[in-house]
Amino acid sequence: MNEIRRLSPTLKFGTFEVNLESRELRKRGLRIRLEEKPFQILELLLEEAGRVVTRRTLRDKLWPETHVGYEHNLNTAVNKLRGLLGDSAGSPRFVETIPRRGYRFIAPVEQPARAAQPSAKKMLAVLPFENLSGDPEQEFFADGLTEEMISQLGMLNTKRLGVIARTSAISYKGKKKPISEIARELKVDCVLEGSIRRAGKRIRITAQLIEAWNQTHLWSASYDRDSRDVLGVQNEVAQQVGKALAIELLPEPASKYSAFDPIAHEAYLHGRFFCGQRTEEALKKAIVSFEAALSIEPCCARSLSGIADCYGLLCWFGALTPLEAGPKAAAAATRAIEIDDSLSEPHASLALVKYWYQWDWEGAEREFLRSLELNPSYAMAQLWYASYLNTMGRLDEAQAAQRMARELDPLSLLINMSAADPFFYGRQYERAIAHLRLLLEQAPAFFPALFNIGRAYAQKGMYGNAILAFEKAVELSGNREGLLALAHIYALTGRTVEARKILREMKTNTSGRYVASPMIARIHLGLGEVDQAFEWLSKGVEERSFWTIFLKMDPVYDPIRSDPRFKDLLKRVRMDS
Repeated sequence: MNEIRRLSPTLKFGTFEVNLESRELRKRGLRIRLEEKPFQILELLLEEAGRVVTRRTLRDKLWPETHVGYEHNLNTAVNKLRGLLGDSAGSPRFVETIPRRGYRFIAPVEQPARAAQPSAKKMLAVLPFENLSGDPEQEFFADGLTEEMISQLGMLNTKRLGVIARTSAISYKGKKKPISEIARELKVDCVLEGSIRRAGKRIRITAQLIEAWNQTHLWSASYDRDSRDVLGVQNEVAQQVGKALAIELLPEPASKYSAFDPIAHEAYLHGRFFCGQRTEEALKKAIVSFEAALSIEPCCARSLSGIADCYGLLCWFGALTPLEAGPKAAAAATRAIEIDDSLSEPHASLALVKYWYQWDWEGAEREFLRSLELNPSYAMAQLWYASYLNTMGRLDEAQAAQRMARELDPLSLLINMSAADPFFYGRQYERAIAHLRLLLEQAPAFFPALFNIGRAYAQKGMYGNAILAFEKAVELSGNREGLLALAHIYALTGRTVEARKILREMKTNTSGRYVASPMIARIHLGLGEVDQAFEWLSKGVEERSFWTIFLKMDPVYDPIRSDPRFKDLLKRVRMDS
């Protein structure tokens, strides 16, 4: 299914009602038995109601591995769907045929309003605050305010309010889309928008809360304050939003939003701005900015959490070894929790370090769950927890966490890509490939998805496709893991000269960048050199490579799982239970 656009669980059209979670179709309350393929076609058509769904799209999603005979299968499934709906191709009420192209759902589709269900969780999007300062250099301040509002609102009442994450919200920056269209794309009930103007030591913040379905302004206000009081303004806005949405708020300690040095706050916002760019250079700048904030405000827990996350990313990018980055990340996250254990972000940061570096599996899950208890709207924590669950082999739970992450951040390429992980680790390679193909149709230059689809192609035995995917990933990014994975496939397909050339380059490693030993082990596996593969896997354990966390579930190791040495590796990374 299309993982970017999402639907309400229950939809109505004509005399029919469909529940996408229980996968039931009812007519005037009576359940109608609908086979899986016709139901999937209905789901796709409803998802794109009013738009043409091409026959090619239906084939790729429902019959990805079928190249002969799918036309008959598709026609049969559509006819079954029409039959149960009492519809016809000649005079369609629901499913219209677009000759030589595909199909379109033409009936009005109703999504029961959440507002009619007082106990249901409301969904809110915070649009990027507009910078009215007349200075482009102040964009970081507006973006930072947006991100902080998202975080603060996410903790208001976690059972009654969900908040769309930064990645999806920030995609609307500078766009003049109608509120109703944005709300429909993000599937939210309300939207908070506003602006900020800085002049010397004064700030002026305006904010307004809009109900999406009827464009009603539920609340609006303007604040003229000293820049030292920006956190107080954020808290006041959050409280007013909660009241406007009739959400009962938990009392908060008055001291929590005390004045914050404006220079330290500006440095912190610079750190968030650079961290969000996710490039090596930007991450290094982010650490400098967070440290500048801490030099003025040593008890800024969020700056410490940001530092922990930056060190982890720099390790994953190959700029630092795990033994360099891990202890620094752990120290920063631990200190953040010591300062303020009521914040979600530090608990997620510590969980991540325990997961990828310390291999403290019980401690990692405890911290993930605490982070999500404090703020279930923290999409990255949901994503990281899903990754943890995948490596533990708890794939159903991973899918549930992944669905929550997508609900909170529906436009994130990373989150949507990771939805294929439970399929990959569950050896359902066709489903993983179909999902990643759809994502790459929308973002063909997103090299992490190329890397992941290459891995799925390799396990499926589609080596030509795998080589093309890895080669494109390397071309777009210079990704070292992509090059190592490519060498593995070269080895498997008899292109040993090319495989060994890459192997020599990676072992020599004159670049000074971190090369994960388990990735080198893969090349030896491809060459049939099992003893050497185990040597490099053992080195990976010694260097605490983050690639070792996938030992238990990664199918690339299936050929050597019965070897006693592999069982010893699992024991060393505490995965032998």
